[in-house]
Amino acid sequence: MPNENRYMTFGLVLCLLGMGVGIGLVIASFIVGVGSSMGAALSSSGTITIIAFVVLASCSMSLRAARSRSVGTSDR
Repeated sequence: MPNENRYMTFGLVLCLLGMGVGIGLVIASFIVGVGSSMGAALSSSGTITIIAFVVLASCSMSLRAARSRSVGTSDR
């Protein structure tokens, strides 16, 4: 397995774990209570975490697609 594939797999796994943490923070905010200050802090940090890792995952996937197109054969 080339190093490039290992880094891509590691990046995608890291993105999925980060999104899981973000979803966990949002769920914890509902358990604590969204109206409280602690619930609001958990909800906003969870939302920011989810957004950050979704953007990271989409960038990672688009880089992967661009590299596979440049390495692949031309369509004839």
